[in-house]
Amino acid sequence: MTLSSPGSHRGLKLGIGLLISAVFLYATFRTVSIARVADALTTARPEWILAALFCIALSYGLRMVRWLIMLRSLGAAIGLKEVAPPFLGGVAFNNVLPFRAGDVIRVLAFQRFTGVPPSGQLGSLALERLMDVLVLTIILFATLSFWQVTQLDEALLAGLRLVALAAVASVLVFIFAPRPIRLVVRLGEGRIPRLKPAGEALLQLCDAVAKLSHPLFLLRIFLISVVAWLGEGGAFLAVGRALGLFEQTQIALLALSVGTLATMIPSSPGYVGTFHFAVARVVAAFGGGRVAATAYAVLIHALLWLSVTSSGFLVMALAGMTFRQQEAKPQ
Repeated sequence: MTLSSPGSHRGLKLGIGLLISAVFLYATFRTVSIARVADALTTARPEWILAALFCIALSYGLRMVRWLIMLRSLGAAIGLKEVAPPFLGGVAFNNVLPFRAGDVIRVLAFQRFTGVPPSGQLGSLALERLMDVLVLTIILFATLSFWQVTQLDEALLAGLRLVALAAVASVLVFIFAPRPIRLVVRLGEGRIPRLKPAGEALLQLCDAVAKLSHPLFLLRIFLISVVAWLGEGGAFLAVGRALGLFEQTQIALLALSVGTLATMIPSSPGYVGTFHFAVARVVAAFGGGRVAATAYAVLIHALLWLSVTSSGFLVMALAGMTFRQQEAKPQ
């Protein structure tokens, strides 16, 4: 007789995620009036909101191109028309479902669009995530180092630089030198047999990424990733201008990197709370004021969440209609 089940574990994880979101939301809004935040949002200039939406569209368009290149390297004979539904649909599901279920749906449920086996799609997804972490941590380190950010505490700056360097090193080892990871996993499995399932899953992930780890190919993917994330940084800058908060690129890039990396903390679907707290703290550190900084976090999150989620479900609906029409045609 077992005392727990996968369902109960998932329920516990969901509950913990919701609790974490609630704690971060409380920390974000405990010293500000929601009414004053709403008033600040009404002052947003529409032309800069449109600019932010354009930057978001550019960023996600480049990410789709990046994934298309990966899938084609695995033998897929497809175009953006086939890539858009699983990519945007996966992001949309991640925004509304717990446990990053959109990633699972993209790998398993959208094979009809890509024609790539789940193992290949898993490798492309893993490489995509690794590149995102790599680029964001590089942006974070570069912003802190080259712009001489003095508004943050020196100990915090040193800690952020150390975390960024450690993340970059870990990603590079995972991509270019999987052998140390294999040795560590085997050692851990030998000492703690219960770790074997997780260890084997990690090794399968390493093998999947290795199929895409060619230097020139990785350089191409890396450069596209850099431009894509800088494009999203443009959205952060545009929202700063929309609210009349700042015009400095370094603030936008710092908010982008810190806020996005904060979404790695387990939380509710849509990364509510963790994202808001991190972004608001960054903007407030540069003199934005707590109310204005909180309004900024709410607005950039809303633009990202609403634009990508609505686009994802719309593209999936249109693709589903087209697919059914093709199936209905006489052969």
